[in-house]
Amino acid sequence: MTLPPFEGVRTSSKKIVSLQWLRFVAASMVLIYHASVYLDLIKQSSYGLERFPTWYGSVGVSLFFALSGSLMASAMTKSTAPQFLLHRIGRIYPAFFLVVALVVLASFVSPARALLDLHAMTLFPYGKTSYPLGIEWTLVFEIMFYMFVFLLILFKKTAQASSFLIGWLALILVNNIVAPDNPAVNVFHPYTLPLVSLNVSFALGMLFPLVLKRVSPHPILAALIAYAVFIAGASHSVVGVRWGMGIGSALIVHSLTQFKGVDFLRSKAALNYLGDKLGSYSYALYLCHVPVIKTLYELMGDRPVATQFYVVIAAAFLISIPIGEVDVRMYRAIKGRIDRSPGSVTWTLAGLYTAAFCWFTVLAIQAPG
Repeated sequence: MTLPPFEGVRTSSKKIVSLQWLRFVAASMVLIYHASVYLDLIKQSSYGLERFPTWYGSVGVSLFFALSGSLMASAMTKSTAPQFLLHRIGRIYPAFFLVVALVVLASFVSPARALLDLHAMTLFPYGKTSYPLGIEWTLVFEIMFYMFVFLLILFKKTAQASSFLIGWLALILVNNIVAPDNPAVNVFHPYTLPLVSLNVSFALGMLFPLVLKRVSPHPILAALIAYAVFIAGASHSVVGVRWGMGIGSALIVHSLTQFKGVDFLRSKAALNYLGDKLGSYSYALYLCHVPVIKTLYELMGDRPVATQFYVVIAAAFLISIPIGEVDVRMYRAIKGRIDRSPGSVTWTLAGLYTAAFCWFTVLAIQAPG
């Protein structure tokens, strides 16, 4: 099955500018949320929490997941199964390992210490919380989702992807009814990970481009619907909130992929360039922001909390720029190498990774607790 080309305004690299801006907004929401939470935890100040809603973090993550889902709807038709998996590995792990290495080096002179667990560093389903960057639990969800799409490609089921996604959503719904999500838990064992309502963003983000190819609301209408669904879900339970966020995030992403834009977006090359860069750096910002926040809060002593709050936000943005540039260049080189590699090499590497994923997943299932 071949998907129709997206209609959104694109940069020269064929990225949709509005989605790049959305990536940046999502990363910024998570950054602001963590700056607020850690100000409260480390400085015992509610300055940030009083000024920014606590749902910023959850909505930011939901948008990231929906963006991944939308991207996979297109990516699954453009490469072989091993190429797809290796592209995803090359996108996630190099920057992750780079930031972890920087955090470990910084910990020698910083009051903030990195917690290292080699099992957790694989980003395979684990069920424990000893992550050095504090955000890896979301990457575990990403890896699980990539394996799902990899299997669709491997077994030549991309044409039936919609049916599998609807079935997945049904399983999530049944599990949510039988065993509702615990809002205090954000790391999960392998047997519960695929059934958590956080996955709704992935599933719908991928489903909407497949079943609503020529139907999409205007982004403003999509945002209004998303807000209404979010409020409706929030009036029920954490499961309702997550389903509301998943539906709303996926709808917003889908509306932006189909939206043809307005004149100022088409004509302002500088604005498009800025959006493309900020979106490209959003993964680096997502990876590095918690260590930056914790370290600077520890180092800034008794300075006014408002100053500290905005300093850590600005610092995270600035530090993410060089890391983001390295990340973009690394991925470009890695992807090019993967695309030039013979099939025997890509199949071998993808097979080894899949075997490791399955092995560590089985070990995690068998582990006590």
